[in-house]
Amino acid sequence: MSNSKPSKEGGTSKNFRWTKPMESLFLEILAEEAQKGNKPSNTFRAVSIKRVATTISERFQVQCDAKHVENHLRTVKNTWKTICTIREESGLGWDDNMKMITCDRVTYDVAVTIHPKYASFLNKKIEFYDEMALVVGQDMATGSFAKTFADIDLDNAAECSLPLNFDNEDVAEERTKVSSSGTSKRKRKNLQESVDDDHIQFVGEKLGEIAEALKKFTEDKTPHLYEEVMSMEKEGFDDDFLCGAFDFLAKNEFEAKAFLAKKTKHRKIWLQKFTQG
Repeated sequence: MSNSKPSKEGGTSKNFRWTKPMESLFLEILAEEAQKGNKPSNTFRAVSIKRVATTISERFQVQCDAKHVENHLRTVKNTWKTICTIREESGLGWDDNMKMITCDRVTYDVAVTIHPKYASFLNKKIEFYDEMALVVGQDMATGSFAKTFADIDLDNAAECSLPLNFDNEDVAEERTKVSSSGTSKRKRKNLQESVDDDHIQFVGEKLGEIAEALKKFTEDKTPHLYEEVMSMEKEGFDDDFLCGAFDFLAKNEFEAKAFLAKKTKHRKIWLQKFTQG
């Protein structure tokens, strides 16, 4: 029997954990494999998956197998999907040099109130962005993520995507253990009912938050927005120009919220920038 101990960095196959250096190597290898054409139909060949598992096992002295690689690839896809979803939201910017989704404080507060998981991706550098784009970017139909914060995202409520260092794959492994164990059908049924109840409760809470956020914005806010925009006429802005600014804000709720939160001098600065396109 071998007396060798598993590395603390990754652990045994059963308790495998991904570290940042492992994630970096994982993406580096799969990006190379994708460029070599080993990703037909957006699915990596078995040889590519095996190469990742073997290299990580040897480099970090851990037990990494194909199952760990495939589970982590699903985690990366979920993370990328979340990034794409957020980037399509109105009122957000993108810093390509920093690989960062940007927004002002008001927009940030509204966004994370409705979607708390967005906090991990707003105004923070997205690690391994270019590598993820190569590895899983083509898996995502970019047009399908064009939603607003108010959209009811039941898919994401059921499976929240998190940054790469979150062990989604551990959850997948536990699900596999539960499904393959010798527990009785009654226990499995009770477990499923419990999961379903928790899921229904979670979705209900999220729908309530979304409804409340929408209610706060839509209740008599349009007339108020109109009055506030047109009041800037006393600051020297043309009536027709202000009507155009109002139309724009009425279609972009987060820009409107930010405008209403500003003091008069800051509204004036915004309107001056708006005149420049």
